[in-house]
Amino acid sequence: MQREMSGTIGIIGGLVDLLTGASIFYQNSMAMGAMMNGSAILAYAIMGLGVTVFLTGVSLFTSKVMHHFIGLLMLIYGFIMLLLGAGMIAGFFNVMMQWSWLSGIVMITLGLVMLYSGLNMTRKVM
Repeated sequence: MQREMSGTIGIIGGLVDLLTGASIFYQNSMAMGAMMNGSAILAYAIMGLGVTVFLTGVSLFTSKVMHHFIGLLMLIYGFIMLLLGAGMIAGFFNVMMQWSWLSGIVMITLGLVMLYSGLNMTRKVM
């Protein structure tokens, strides 16, 4: 049950990151053209995080080993999502993205859930 819940959280978190990165990239490309700047690099980084989190969530459904390692990854992903969400709420991404506060709230919520899930996965093995 814990593995399925953590996998679902990872898949949802990955999709949120992918959509957030795509939104930043799309809004940046509409305003600036196809130039590579800080916004585009940030968008690619968030989309890369989204792919990684998504694949980790999928692997929880297919793999029956390495729960401790995946639990540690979930802790790292949750912490990164907390930082990104706090930056969005603080307005660091307002120039690049509309409704960044809403994405920030979603990222913080998923980050907290990922931290909780990762802690439970690492504690279960120890």
